[in-house]
Amino acid sequence: MRIPVVTGPTASGKTAAVLGLAKDHPIEIISADAYQVYRHMDIGTAKASREELESVPHHLIDVMNPDETYSAGIFFEQAERIIADVLSRGKIPVIAGGTGMYIESLQKGIFDAPDRDKGLRAELEADAEVKGYEALHGELTDIDPEFAANVKPADRTRIIRGLELNRQLGMNVKEAQKKYHRNPAYKYNIFVIGGDRQKIYDRINLRVLEMFRTGWPAEVKKLLDMGYDESMDSFKAIGYREIAACIREGRDVNSCIERIQTATRNFAKRQQTWFRHMDETVHIDMGDPDIIKILTESIFT
Repeated sequence: MRIPVVTGPTASGKTAAVLGLAKDHPIEIISADAYQVYRHMDIGTAKASREELESVPHHLIDVMNPDETYSAGIFFEQAERIIADVLSRGKIPVIAGGTGMYIESLQKGIFDAPDRDKGLRAELEADAEVKGYEALHGELTDIDPEFAANVKPADRTRIIRGLELNRQLGMNVKEAQKKYHRNPAYKYNIFVIGGDRQKIYDRINLRVLEMFRTGWPAEVKKLLDMGYDESMDSFKAIGYREIAACIREGRDVNSCIERIQTATRNFAKRQQTWFRHMDETVHIDMGDPDIIKILTESIFT
């Protein structure tokens, strides 16, 4: 069978739609969200409520600590393994979430390179401290001009990765991606819930206000008190660094709310652009009162 995927921009109603499916069908939900994997980060990542999570089996939620790193490659490996397990038990796996890169990794496969050389990585990072990342970008341009042309001089992660692949594997990034590409084990039907951009923006504005009302700043303070901080990948989730700065510097809460609303709207716009360019998608208007019926007929008939 083709595995159903329900995605769309933030605040479009993905969670409600999938939970609606679960009322009448034997599904298990596999989260495709880059930040709902982290424990203690509930409000700001818009996780379903505890009651909702317990009402139907969920996977890849609360599986990492905030000081750990998650990636599309890890997601791909875990999601394919969970899909196989769910199918073996006679249930239907449904992928749900808005991280387009994760969903596209399932659809197209991933770059499955050999394990990283930690010594080489440390050496490159030491070079960066001495020479600066612009100098390393120049080195990358010399050995892999095609890849470097699409990497900004301030993009530390991709600069290091490009140099690392060249030195470790003896080939440029394009050659490495071709040689070590891993095809997906399944095919997918991808449903994108979206619609009028202004309606999504209005929902986002209200959602951010509700998140603050229900204790988002306290959630961030608890994370800081536990020893987690803005340097960690988990804090790239929109709002966490902004709130942490408000807490540390005593900034005005209203200005913090406005910045997060703006950042979230911009993120939703990027999500919509990503989903428009994905292959083989079915788009459903979030204002359609028959969303669950449409999904049901498409998935189960």
